[in-house]
Amino acid sequence: MRKFAAIFLAVLSLFLSQEITAVAAPNSVSLTFHYQRPAGDYDGWNLWLWKNVADNKKDVSISPTGVQFNSMDDFGKVLKIQISDMSAFENLGFIIRYKEWANRDTNDDRYITNFDSSGNAEVWLVQGDKKVYTALPVVVPQINSATIDGFRKITVELNKKLKLTGSGNEGFSLPSGPTVVSAKAIDGDALGATKIELTLSADVVIGTSYAISHIIFGTGSAMTGNIMNSADFNAKFTYTGNDLGNSYSKSETKFRVWAPTAKAVSIVTYASASALESTGVEKAMSPSENGTWITSLSGDQNGLIYNYRVSVNGGVNEAVDPYVRATIINGDRGVVVDLSKTNPANWKTTKPKFSGVGSDAIIYELHIRDLSADISGQFPAEHRGKYLALTDQNITSSSGGLAGLAAIKDLGVTHVQLQPFFDYASVDEANPTFNWGYDPENYNVPEGSYSSDPTNPIKRITELKSAIQALHDNGLSIMMDTVYNHVYDAGNFSQEKIVPGYFFRTNLDGSYTNGSGCGNDVASERPMVRKFIIDSVKYWATEYNIDGFRFDLMGLIDLTTMTQARDAIKKINPTALIIGEGWDMGTLPDAVKSNQKNIAKLDGVAVFNDQIRDGIKGSVFNGEEPGYVNGSSVGKETAIRTGVVGNIFYSKEFTNAWTAKNPAQSVNYVEAHDNLTLADKLVATMPTAKPAQLIQIHRFATSIAFLAQGIPFMQAGQEFRRSKNGDSNSYKSSDEINSLKWNLRTTNKATVDYFKGLISLRKAHPAFRMATAAQVKSNLKFLDIGNNVVAYSINGGAVKDTWKSIVVIHNPNLVAMKIKLPKKTNWSVVVDAAKSGVSTLRTLKSTNMVSIPPSSTLVLHS
Repeated sequence: MRKFAAIFLAVLSLFLSQEITAVAAPNSVSLTFHYQRPAGDYDGWNLWLWKNVADNKKDVSISPTGVQFNSMDDFGKVLKIQISDMSAFENLGFIIRYKEWANRDTNDDRYITNFDSSGNAEVWLVQGDKKVYTALPVVVPQINSATIDGFRKITVELNKKLKLTGSGNEGFSLPSGPTVVSAKAIDGDALGATKIELTLSADVVIGTSYAISHIIFGTGSAMTGNIMNSADFNAKFTYTGNDLGNSYSKSETKFRVWAPTAKAVSIVTYASASALESTGVEKAMSPSENGTWITSLSGDQNGLIYNYRVSVNGGVNEAVDPYVRATIINGDRGVVVDLSKTNPANWKTTKPKFSGVGSDAIIYELHIRDLSADISGQFPAEHRGKYLALTDQNITSSSGGLAGLAAIKDLGVTHVQLQPFFDYASVDEANPTFNWGYDPENYNVPEGSYSSDPTNPIKRITELKSAIQALHDNGLSIMMDTVYNHVYDAGNFSQEKIVPGYFFRTNLDGSYTNGSGCGNDVASERPMVRKFIIDSVKYWATEYNIDGFRFDLMGLIDLTTMTQARDAIKKINPTALIIGEGWDMGTLPDAVKSNQKNIAKLDGVAVFNDQIRDGIKGSVFNGEEPGYVNGSSVGKETAIRTGVVGNIFYSKEFTNAWTAKNPAQSVNYVEAHDNLTLADKLVATMPTAKPAQLIQIHRFATSIAFLAQGIPFMQAGQEFRRSKNGDSNSYKSSDEINSLKWNLRTTNKATVDYFKGLISLRKAHPAFRMATAAQVKSNLKFLDIGNNVVAYSINGGAVKDTWKSIVVIHNPNLVAMKIKLPKKTNWSVVVDAAKSGVSTLRTLKSTNMVSIPPSSTLVLHS
């Protein structure tokens, strides 16, 4: 499922999915919560409360910031709260959480359904226990959890305090493991501790299940814990070779899988894609260096169907090879392929010419299915929604205009960024429906739903390469939209089955963290996860000749991983373009997040600029909130100015939400696949506007982003005012909502031409593509105009532009404004409310004054 904008929205969706049956609550209820944490560590823990009614799953949060406990008794913390207006609801739901969703006491949503005749309810809650007690509970001593945190270290958490004597094993033992030689308190006070660290006499054996026993607290199971984050584990089990997965040759195929916690690993092969699991033929693999397991199969194994079976944590898991490059339909089994046979006849490794300077790029974001799904584009029927639609060179729309690849080339963009085309899990490849595809299943395999035959493991590879070659042949670079921050289903993901607990970040209770809003976060900071990500981008850059990458939710990836990924990509292709979503999210320490705030530490990587986006059109999280161009220009000028200079540090008067090291680190946009399209946003914020005004403001908004310093970015169809009928989260909506309606390109020809003019202007004039902060600060000067107008001059001559002096004026007002220009001379107008480009539209003779129409941009040069 596609990410949501904030963590609490993802949590809220869980609330709304609950089936609740209960007697309706009184209109006014009085609640008393008692909450016990045996260690007494209450700081930061609070209650999230909401009102429920089952029939329509309506949810009204009582406090989005959480409710604090307000007293203490012998049991623990206490909250007494009065809640009114309950007549429309049946009950109250609650979660005990740490701060703002940094952790949860249990993974369960719990409910208060029983109130007395006066509307009172009193409950008792114990840390880690999902039961809601309606009377003071008797807490029976038990081991809540035990985690193996080092080769000779186990951390035990108890549900009651244990007073330690200070010597010996304190009553702890491993019945079938090393001896416990000592125990020390990690928390607690004079009355005892609940968290205790055990030191063992010998190393634990990775892959072995251990029981923990105590003379008072009983028995529990020791799970794999922070040992996989330990320096000892990393030193022993970090594999640096380049042969993970299958290594094919005609005479032999070798297999290597990293499974350091496994007791045994086998390769299992199948006679066909549909063969029953029970018919698989197993061959034991041998343990090898750094936690890897190896085997080989002689002969030509091209087309062999296989998986791994891993004995781990007391069970046997079957999993796809994480490094596999081809799969059967829907990705449940891997396939060995001879990659030399997957190249189309016209395959070349040369690339379109590009400087490698980000500000020289213009990015066009495209979904493969969107391109050809609508009948307005006259694509061959067998190509609709497929990779091959990108190979159709001369497609027209039913209204006679250009469509498909020809239309994109005509627009003049430099880079086509394709939304995810790795193998994702949210559609049935045999009967595909629309999905954005941010749901990774097999990272190094092309998605089968875009293939003309998803049952053929080779065809999806060849057809994707054919699409890439078609883009290259037309001078268009290709960028890959990657999702290395989360997966579709963490529990069933191959890496989790092979090495449970390693690939994903977890909370204190062992549950997955959810900074992505998709139920899990990839632990990029761990060496073998980092290696997987870097190996993956290297594979795509080499085997598929990819020219650039977009990193989804890049703020969830650590800086070291992003730095190494960048270096690996740039080594393969020095001109590669790398951008990402630098939102501040997740549980990594702030200093190591690859987010906007740390972008100065990531030379050669750019981030999406939400400051200019929301400044131009209003917040994407509130569809009816206007921005600079659509009704709320007051106070938005600073955001516009900050975006105009590419969010570099330009002046203390600017309020940078984040600061780029150079303008090429700022991706400037007003529309992307997320949220309302620009056309829909303008309709939502200007419901009484006439069509002509909406068209004009659409061009105006785009011109601000396209003329700003940095990297301009647009969604496919923005050039002809694409609409999704007001759908702001169309990740799995219909083709009718999502597909490109190519006839609109004819209907909105003047707007298409306006986009083409802005693009040609950028490409022809380096004054709009300055590469360094020093150049921008020296050569771009803002004019003091007032009335919310943003105007600036550029010294074109200083950056070797043929236009020596340039002025850009943005007027958000609903009336024309008369502007004083920097000097009295002849001025050539090249952009106005109706047209844009490099040709002179009109000349202003010997003047230092100009009138700019309402809701428009004016560009002049002398």
